Amino acid sequence: MKEHLLNIAAIGDVHSPKYLNLYKNLVSSVDWSKINILIFAGDMIFKGSVNEYSHVINITRKYFDGKILAVFGNEEYETLEEKIISNYSDEIEWLRDTGIMFTVDGFKIGIIGTRGILDRPTFWQRKNIPNIREKYSQRLRKLENVVSTFRKKCDLIILVSHYSVTYKTLKGEREKTWPELGSTRMEKLLKKYGVEIAIHAHAHRSKVTMTRINGTSIYNVSLLATGKITTIKIKKPTRGLLDFFQ
Repeated sequence: MKEHLLNIAAIGDVHSPKYLNLYKNLVSSVDWSKINILIFAGDMIFKGSVNEYSHVINITRKYFDGKILAVFGNEEYETLEEKIISNYSDEIEWLRDTGIMFTVDGFKIGIIGTRGILDRPTFWQRKNIPNIREKYSQRLRKLENVVSTFRKKCDLIILVSHYSVTYKTLKGEREKTWPELGSTRMEKLLKKYGVEIAIHAHAHRSKVTMTRINGTSIYNVSLLATGKITTIKIKKPTRGLLDFFQ
């Protein structure tokens, strides 16, 4: 009898080629026979180096032939999104404020992905991206519509964001930079709709890589924070509840 509904592996911030060798070593140590979905949580390449995705994918496919979902990070520049999708859509399904639904053992699961938002845009963003604050507000409104729709249809929601969805997993980073690494507004969204699992990256120096807020289990899967590929096992429901553990 199958013990788990779903086994997920997740990682972000490989910044290939900077940490590609570390990623290669980690990939070879995972028991991929037990993994259903692999999630790239953004910044898998370094500063717009689009062709580096070929190296990341080639290494991954030596061990895992299953479904890969991904969101963009700040180093997969917005101006390069279409090029990345065009080059690698055969291998990766990209989630851009969108989601997918599927059913496992009669339970409907939804995975929603986004670049995420910041409470305070970085200096570079304020200087180079017109109307960045409004763009973040628009993205949040769009995400809320998506999450609200999924909540009506799904037994379990997984939200993937590059930027942190809470300040609680930013401990270890300089506190004054927290608004430029994540968003408390995203945390409110998780609470409002009872999202069961949230996954993010971006916080390289985080000392708290897993926390719970109300009923949401939140994982920072940044390679530089965890030193591993994070695995999340979703158990079958017991008495109408779902338990999660890493």
